[in-house]
Amino acid sequence: MPFKITQYILMILIGLGMLSGCATSIKKLPVYTGETGALHLNEQGKKFLNVQYLGVGGYLFRYGKSALMTAPMFTNPSLFKLASLTRLKTDEGLVDSLLPSVEDVDMILVGHTHYDHLMDVPYIMKKHATKSVVYGSETMGHIMAAAVDKSRIVTVGKYAAKGKTPGQWIYNRNRTLRFMAIESEHAPHFAGFKLLSEGPYIKDLERLPGTVFGWVEGETYACLIDFLDEHGDVAFRIHYQDAASTPPLGFVPDLPPNEQKRVDLAILCVASFNQVNNYPEGIIKDMRPRNIVLGHWEDFFRKQGKPVKALRATNVGNFIKRLETVLPEDSKWFLPKPFTQMSFLIEKN
Repeated sequence: MPFKITQYILMILIGLGMLSGCATSIKKLPVYTGETGALHLNEQGKKFLNVQYLGVGGYLFRYGKSALMTAPMFTNPSLFKLASLTRLKTDEGLVDSLLPSVEDVDMILVGHTHYDHLMDVPYIMKKHATKSVVYGSETMGHIMAAAVDKSRIVTVGKYAAKGKTPGQWIYNRNRTLRFMAIESEHAPHFAGFKLLSEGPYIKDLERLPGTVFGWVEGETYACLIDFLDEHGDVAFRIHYQDAASTPPLGFVPDLPPNEQKRVDLAILCVASFNQVNNYPEGIIKDMRPRNIVLGHWEDFFRKQGKPVKALRATNVGNFIKRLETVLPEDSKWFLPKPFTQMSFLIEKN
């Protein structure tokens, strides 16, 4: 209990510090809103991977008849609501109005279990992504057991890559896409302090967490995601992170020669990037991805659907400058506005 009280006091102090300054305007940021020229959309007869940024750590990926989503968040409680320990619940009407059609989604991947990543997932699985299975940590499994049938929950700890040692691929039902979980970490939130890190949960919850402190971090994973072509070969490879990490945590492991492929798209996390060393430089140098999308950069204390602001106490421009110092010559990067759709050309390795 004393630890929770300490966390609560720290959260209030940090919250007040963040609230003392307004969320940052995005007018001077190179926000990507869906211009098509840079993404080769006009090339006839080509195949593309389609991506829609859903805000925070949420993305919807489609290739052919395969669809995968990373945990989306729409409710976005305010700092005042979080600090007051008001019971948190999904804004179902907001989700219904903003979430695109996801009935075809096979897999929902969860990197970690803070409220801003997992809180809306139970409702989305029950109401919208009714055929999906959710994948994540043991803590994720124990939380989701309070709301979703266990047949739709898979924990990935025993399959995850550890350092340079590869893990096991996990396939969807039709074996048209697969992913490998990679042990990673969550950067501190502010001044070296990490909030909501109590846990992990070791048994199933009877009900979903009521306050922000119930949505503990759990174990954190990055993911390597492969969309497969009609021959079972890798058509497009994605590396996904929903939390900044200290290199080399979260890096692609040493895969066998027949599974090696350049990362076509790296999803990086802007939030808390300055709380760890060598991020994003280290992971970009290691992967040399063809394309980079920057996520979790907008102020997630504002409900989705309101005018977008940049995350408080986060210098998004500095992140971009550091990224550009190590950007491969043939790579592109994008800072998408929530709900922006992008299409990336399928290229041979």
